[in-house]
Amino acid sequence: MRGMDAHRVPAYDRHAAGRTQRAVGSLAVALLPSAAPEADLTPPEWVELIPAGAFFGRDGRGPYILDTEAVLAAFAGVGIDLPIDYDHQSLSAGGKAGPVPAAGWITELEARDGALWGRARWTDEAARLIAARAYRYLSPVFRHDKDGRVLSLEGAGLTHYPNLDLTPVAHRQGDDMTDLTPIAQALGVVGEDAASVEQLAAHAARLKTQLDAAGRSPDPREWVPIAQHKAVADELAALQARIAADRAEAAVTAAMSAGKIAPALKDWAIDYARRDPQGFAAFAASAPVVVSGDKSAPGVASNAGSATLSDEDRYVCAALGIPEKDFAAHKRAAAKE
Repeated sequence: MRGMDAHRVPAYDRHAAGRTQRAVGSLAVALLPSAAPEADLTPPEWVELIPAGAFFGRDGRGPYILDTEAVLAAFAGVGIDLPIDYDHQSLSAGGKAGPVPAAGWITELEARDGALWGRARWTDEAARLIAARAYRYLSPVFRHDKDGRVLSLEGAGLTHYPNLDLTPVAHRQGDDMTDLTPIAQALGVVGEDAASVEQLAAHAARLKTQLDAAGRSPDPREWVPIAQHKAVADELAALQARIAADRAEAAVTAAMSAGKIAPALKDWAIDYARRDPQGFAAFAASAPVVVSGDKSAPGVASNAGSATLSDEDRYVCAALGIPEKDFAAHKRAAAKE
């Protein structure tokens, strides 16, 4: 892992008392898109400094894990901006005779999904070098304890050799490092898809295609207006009702002609036949003849013994199994009394 071990860093002995070590890491992606036009190359405002979860350097050192609260507290306690230099020259500034210029300053830290991000204020020279691709990677400098817990950030350096494999932070196009996570969430994209502008654009294009398909005018050969569909349905229901009523009327008329239904029961019979055509047909087939089929003389029986009986009387006799002659005699006797 590039950088300086604890015994080579004087600050380690003064501040860590044998409990912490200084480590140097590098982002595993370019600060700017390699294929972007040079006119559009501007340094990102926000850069990722420490990855989320346990991580290793490409040289095998680790594992390390970020203690976000400790790092943020340490940054607040220092109260000054943290330097971004070139090739970590500030780590050995005491042995240099000339100036060690800064490339920029980390003015703010922020936790994002378990990772540590920093707001960078670049110098004009650093911005020019990044635009010319003279530097493409950023390497953080942090302190950790013997268990690999990252406790504080000391700065970062522009470098040529990345060591840490982190989430891409500068491959997004544009004039700044706008966080696209909210856009990804709004589009319903999760996981690795949220890290790529190209993938987000493709997903948005698919959604647009679906919306365009849903919003286009319906094919008249495939769809019928709802008003027309309802009108046809209502007309069909009315036609079916008329047919059912006509069939019920015809069935009851036939039953009355056969003497199976008394005229007084016509409305009941029609309702029965309309609701249950098969049930009424079975009833009419098995019902006895209770009235004369001659409509010109309703209520007149074919035998003298039942001459005093009405159609209703005959229906009762048929339903109860009483001979009409006996019922007529009983009726006459009751009338005399």
